[in-house]
Amino acid sequence: MIGRVMRLGILVAVFATVGLSVAKAPAPMARQGLLSLENARLFYEVTGSGEPIVIVHGGPGLDHNYLQPGMDVLADRNTLVYYDQRGTGRSDAPLDSSAVNLDAFVTDIDALRQALGYEQVTLLTHSFGTLFGIEYARRYPESLRGLILMAPVEPGQRFADQAATRQASARTEEDAADLAELTGSEAYQARDATTLSEVYRVAFKGAFRDRSRIDDLQIELSEKTAQNGPDVGALLGQSLGTVDWWDRLGAIRTPTLVIQGRQDIAPVSMAQALAEAFPNGSLALLDSGHFPYIEDPGGLTSAISGFFVGIAR
Repeated sequence: MIGRVMRLGILVAVFATVGLSVAKAPAPMARQGLLSLENARLFYEVTGSGEPIVIVHGGPGLDHNYLQPGMDVLADRNTLVYYDQRGTGRSDAPLDSSAVNLDAFVTDIDALRQALGYEQVTLLTHSFGTLFGIEYARRYPESLRGLILMAPVEPGQRFADQAATRQASARTEEDAADLAELTGSEAYQARDATTLSEVYRVAFKGAFRDRSRIDDLQIELSEKTAQNGPDVGALLGQSLGTVDWWDRLGAIRTPTLVIQGRQDIAPVSMAQALAEAFPNGSLALLDSGHFPYIEDPGGLTSAISGFFVGIAR
């Protein structure tokens, strides 16, 4: 998303208990590791206890850090598996089409599941990461207990015009001027981490219900993510081509929860259509924009808890 920034490969990248703010969420103990694959190494972090949830971050070209610490509150009841997608964060891969493509990103999820010894997992995906979740559910249904699509991108173009209109209205003249100045700078062309981080902060302001909450988003890019992210995004774009997956969704029988902020850039009508397209889909609407774990953590926690209760029945 984000107009001009989207064309440069920068896209939208994604708890706290009721009554607790994100800032007060406890920091659980975590163990970290590197999973070596044929042409990549994946950094992962495991925290909490209980049934496993693999968290698939957005982007493309970001890493998992922007989802913390807000999502960590789920570790009270579940084992959370964060990981950096290949090429960014603390993960490695050659920046070419043989290593960075849709197939690789989807099979990475299953390689991680197997390496950690889980028979089944629930995928919790955010933003662009929802495309990987949808494709994983299509290919590996036996390994999936549930699928959560949080602030999803559309798997097609039916609602593209509405999203573009909402995006344009959410961006102020000041935002546009700041983005023009930042993306026209030598530092941006050199993929300076501080400059690209600021581009994200400005671009994401319009993705919040309350623009002042942008300061709660942890979007300080590492040098590797800043340097490699645009290439990862471009290579994935080539691999995906024009996404038109609406007709695929009816074959995915995995219980699926779509979580959508009422003030997100994607319209609520898209989220409703997405939930209805899955045979076992449901929808939770929250008082947030694109980052519900920051703006409506109580509603998010409640929606996910209810989803797991429904799966257990």
